[in-house]
Amino acid sequence: MSYYVIEYKSKSQDGPYQIKEDITTTRYSIGGLSPNSEYEIWVSAVNSIGQGPPSESVVTRTGEQAPASAPRNVQGRMLSSTTMIIQWEEPVEPNGQIRGYRVYYTMEPDQPVSNWQKHNVDDSLLTTVGSLLEDETYTVRVLAFTSVGDGPLSDPIQVKTQQGGENLCH
Repeated sequence: MSYYVIEYKSKSQDGPYQIKEDITTTRYSIGGLSPNSEYEIWVSAVNSIGQGPPSESVVTRTGEQAPASAPRNVQGRMLSSTTMIIQWEEPVEPNGQIRGYRVYYTMEPDQPVSNWQKHNVDDSLLTTVGSLLEDETYTVRVLAFTSVGDGPLSDPIQVKTQQGGENLCH
C-alpha cells in the first residue's frame, strides 16, 4: 500500500517543517494554520521501497479572518470644548488587511455598544469626533475590521470634555 507525505512550513517563520503522514487520498485539508499567511508545501509518495523525492514546492496564502485582537494604546484628548481626538495603534493580530476602524463613544457606558454613537475611519490611526456636549465624560472604544468582519473592541477609555468659554463667576 502506498501513501503520501505532506511537508509544510510558514514562509514567515524559521520553524521546523510540519509533517502529515499516511495520507491515502490525493486531496487533503491541512487545519490549524494562521490566517492571511504564506505557507510552502511539498508532497512526496511512499511505497514499499521507501519515500520518493519531494515535489516542487507550492506557495499558497491562507484566507483572511476578522482581527483576533483589538487596536492598541487607544488614547483620547480634547482639541476644543466639544471636539476630541482619538488615536490608536493597529492590532497585534490583524489576521488580514485592515480595511478600517470603528470608533464607538457614549455618555452612557452601561448601554450596549450597539446603542453607542459610531464613527467609521478608513485608513488612519486617528480621528476627530466633534459636536460633543460640554463638561461631560465620554467612554470610547475602538475596533479594527478586515473584509471578513469586525475584531474585538478595545478596553474603554474615558475622555472628559471641557467647559466652553471663560465663564468666570464674580
